[in-house]
Amino acid sequence: ITDDSTELQISMSGAFMPSSWGYTYTVSNMLVFAAQGWNWIPSVGGTGETTYFMGFSLNGDSSAPGAVGSLPGYLLNQYSMDIFDGHLRVATTIQSFWTVPESIPATGETEPMPVDNDEMAILPIQEWITQNQVVILKIPTLSGNEPAEFDEVGRIPDLGKEGEVFTAVRFFDQIAYVVTFERTDPFYVLNLTDPVNPGVLGELNITGFSSYLHSMNANNTLLLAVGQEADENGRQLGVQITLFDATDPTNPVDLDRYVAEQDLDTWSSSSVEFDFKAFRYLELGVEVGILILPLYINSWNDPSKNFDGFVVYDISRQGISQRFNITHAGGNEFYGCYYWARLPERSLVFNGNVTTLKGHSVLSTDLDTGELSWELELLKPENPQDCVYW
Repeated sequence: ITDDSTELQISMSGAFMPSSWGYTYTVSNMLVFAAQGWNWIPSVGGTGETTYFMGFSLNGDSSAPGAVGSLPGYLLNQYSMDIFDGHLRVATTIQSFWTVPESIPATGETEPMPVDNDEMAILPIQEWITQNQVVILKIPTLSGNEPAEFDEVGRIPDLGKEGEVFTAVRFFDQIAYVVTFERTDPFYVLNLTDPVNPGVLGELNITGFSSYLHSMNANNTLLLAVGQEADENGRQLGVQITLFDATDPTNPVDLDRYVAEQDLDTWSSSSVEFDFKAFRYLELGVEVGILILPLYINSWNDPSKNFDGFVVYDISRQGISQRFNITHAGGNEFYGCYYWARLPERSLVFNGNVTTLKGHSVLSTDLDTGELSWELELLKPENPQDCVYW
């Protein structure tokens, strides 16, 4: 649009995908849609979880289908895809597949299900397997009207121990970090410098797991992670913040870990574990900043420990320390009467104040002193029958 009198020009293109939903990744000249479906996987000998890719070439205000492809396994989230230097990098996990026996004798170990007196149905069998891989696909040169194919050029197979799945993935140019978990948390540093020959540079095994990884410096070697602490059996204990240092990629270390709570009668969670827009890191200097984290704590035996709000932390190479809490609901307010509608967990920083949105309230707090500047409570139902208690 050049001026208010110009009519908006809309260009549309589309293609059929064997799925109803997926993830989208976009760079300046390409959009990739990744859809979840099923397909035959020769390596497991069955029909398994499959991710289908459709690449659209972008040219100004127009787009056109330009490339297609597929890989075994499903994506964890939108950070499981990345485009760099002409390649699409993808992290997928296979957890199950289905096989259909060619024939099942009437006296065999597996009994077929009878359809009627004259026919027997052969049912597919679900089998469980865990395979994690990072695959590098070459983006084809787009020309003409016929879509080309994403071609696999490199792969890092079998990441994680038996039974572990990806819980966090981040790609940064020629390096990537992935976390797998079942009982412990292997944190992997991956070398993607050579797309044809990628590999694992280093590995760190600690308890718990990370769900979100955030870079704190320009060379992406200092990472702030949010997830859950867990015991040696994989039982989740509470929200955990971890500071990873991969300055030596062959020997990554955790500089510090902070657990919100570890009481056996208490549960804590943060929406950052699945809603990454709830994460807020405010950079104050080189490798120094403030983390503003939504936090939910529910104690079954001691209501005074209940907390629903945000916690502000100071973060640096020297460690993680709590600055103050921002309480949106706690104690007796924890199970108040509210409408069904609720605000997503978000934090916004303006002129030294942080405005936090959570549940049914909006608060503005001074980041230096922790003092409340103002608050806004959403309307509550007048009729008790309309109440939802949380």
